[in-house]
Amino acid sequence: MLKKYHKCRKRNLIVGSGLKLALGLSLASQSLPLFSYPSNLASAQDSNKDLAMPMRTVNSTARAGAAGSVTVDSYPIQAIKVAAAGNSATPASALAKLASDPSSFVRRAVASNAKLSEEIKEKLAVDSDQTVVESLLKSSSLPNLATLDKLLAAATPRVRETLAANPNTPQPILEKLSQGPVYTEYLLLSLARNPHSGPQVTNRLSRIGDRLVRTFLARLPVPPATFTILANDGDLGVRSMVAGNSACPVALLDLLAKDSNTIVREAVALNQSSSKDTLAKLAADSHQDVRQAVASNYASMAAILAKLASDNNEIVRSLCAANPNTDSEVLNALSKDSSTTVRCAVALNGNTKPESIKAMVGDNTIAVAQILAALGESKLAQSDYEKLANDPSALVRMNLAGNQALSSPLIKTLAQDKDARVRASLAHNSKAKISDEIFVALAKDNDALVREALAVNSKVPSKLLTALLQDDAITVQTALATNPNVAGDTLMALADYDCNAIRRALLQRGDLPEGALTKLTAAEEVKFVLASRQQTAPEVLATLAKDRDQSLRAQVAAQPRLNAEALKLLTSDKSQYVRAACAGNRSATGELLKTLAQDPEDLVRARAAANPATRPETLAILAKDKNPEVRRAAAANAATPETSLALLAQDDEIWLTK
Repeated sequence: MLKKYHKCRKRNLIVGSGLKLALGLSLASQSLPLFSYPSNLASAQDSNKDLAMPMRTVNSTARAGAAGSVTVDSYPIQAIKVAAAGNSATPASALAKLASDPSSFVRRAVASNAKLSEEIKEKLAVDSDQTVVESLLKSSSLPNLATLDKLLAAATPRVRETLAANPNTPQPILEKLSQGPVYTEYLLLSLARNPHSGPQVTNRLSRIGDRLVRTFLARLPVPPATFTILANDGDLGVRSMVAGNSACPVALLDLLAKDSNTIVREAVALNQSSSKDTLAKLAADSHQDVRQAVASNYASMAAILAKLASDNNEIVRSLCAANPNTDSEVLNALSKDSSTTVRCAVALNGNTKPESIKAMVGDNTIAVAQILAALGESKLAQSDYEKLANDPSALVRMNLAGNQALSSPLIKTLAQDKDARVRASLAHNSKAKISDEIFVALAKDNDALVREALAVNSKVPSKLLTALLQDDAITVQTALATNPNVAGDTLMALADYDCNAIRRALLQRGDLPEGALTKLTAAEEVKFVLASRQQTAPEVLATLAKDRDQSLRAQVAAQPRLNAEALKLLTSDKSQYVRAACAGNRSATGELLKTLAQDPEDLVRARAAANPATRPETLAILAKDKNPEVRRAAAANAATPETSLALLAQDDEIWLTK
């Protein structure tokens, strides 16, 4: 069995002449193990998740470095300050101080905070570090219009691009960005994609934007004036996108229908917003691709389709035969078409009259007969089904066996068909009125495929399904495990089978008896599946919580459905990883988290500090913890009291952090 073991990840920095960081920083020669907690703690502490480390290109010689040196992908950061700076619960006075912090990482975290005052935003907007300004401009809470106006006067291309990409940027700023003087491809594309770009912006972009920008605009519901500009664009791709846009004005679609390029006319022909007159003109187009598009368009009228029904192109005729707007008289004529594809389309069209369908029963083509065999009583009579039951192709009879309109005599005939696939199709049929007598006969079929198909049929009597437990084919029992009509006793019996396929099928059910789940927990292969399933019953989780495997207990401890008694038991587990999982469980009570916050292991306390369910008074204690990772977790927690956050905002502890 494959087991998952929670191991503390250590990044060992080897003793050597010095520690070289990616940005060229050297530390004194020493052995420096960097301890980092398991990944789910890191995900809980997301205050610095957007902090990208500065990168510097290092040539191969420099990368090799002196003997014994090592390169790491971390950076010395005041991680606790950064966490507090990004916390929306940090008091305004603390954020104001952090906005002036010497570290750009701290200021960037402040800039990303959505709870900033206008005064702080105004200060950060003129920060000397452009990454701080960019972080501010990526925020959902942008500075006011006056600050943005002032910023725009001397903004770098990168800052302009950031503003253009933010969906919260006010329209007046977007209009100024579209007027230059700086244009980059990303800036123009961001303006085109911004939902707040008004008509003035889109009109301007349609004139000055590159092909990518204009093509993007051509797919949007832009103002009529912009559509007019784009419809006359010199680029084929732009015009074809406009031609396919359902928001394009009808008059422009009529204009594009006269385009010299087939691709543009085809796009108009496919557009359901095109007028009847436009589609009628395109129906006479010299290119078959355009006529095919008209034939497939559900906006095409019956008169247009009637003309196209006599087209010399097979695909055009088949598309007409498939169109729901085609008249039944036209479909009747097409039912005699020389093309099998056309006749199949006629058979599938709901507008085809029963008499036309009946006349097609004698069609010797397997494909047509397969479709007819699947049609309901509104189209065919029992005598027609009887003819199809004698079709030489098993493929036709298979489709017929799955039809819900079968009569009792026909069901009996198909139950004795020489081809097992036909009998299996009948056994799987849950809509036809199949008698218990036929079901019993199929349950005794010599072919396992038939019995397997029967085992999944929800209309088979429960007693007969139980009898299939004795089948010698494991595929039958596996199929049985998926049947919603299986009795509880049968499910209990299936839980005893030493077969992973059956176990997996049982685990997919939501109606397993308690006893069956208990049996499944005895299988090593199933334990981890049960521990991770959201549907697993609390009592089953409680049983798994006593397992000897600590990695399994840790997985159970993280389950939000675990009952309070079992969770409390695991908080005393000998494994720190199990206790840490308890501390990270959002269903844990405040009292339980208070106990875990006093755990001797740093990992456990850090998890408790990161848990939003931890009480403010407990977080206040954790905010003063001796371990900096614990304090960082508390600094990132929105439930931490303001007084504690103000204290953490002054924490200058630095360590290598990604």
